[in-house]
Amino acid sequence: MNVSKNLKLLLMKLGRQGHDVSLIQEQRYSKEYDSTYSRYKLTFWIEGQRKDRKSGEMKKCIVPDTYEFNNAIELLQYMVVVANE
Repeated sequence: MNVSKNLKLLLMKLGRQGHDVSLIQEQRYSKEYDSTYSRYKLTFWIEGQRKDRKSGEMKKCIVPDTYEFNNAIELLQYMVVVANE
């Protein structure tokens, strides 16, 4: 299974459905296992409102909604469920 190709296709599908989404893949080193592993962060950018600290008025802003996955299979499963909603 070509994971990176499937991730790109699912990102395109989510984008076409109107989701503003970004995906970050981190390569990390584990001292315990003396190897590297990947961690994925999937972020949906949602329009929201927040209160300005100085003026006290409500302003529109883009709020991140981030999900973290330790392997690509869990990430793909979640993306398929969201894409098919």
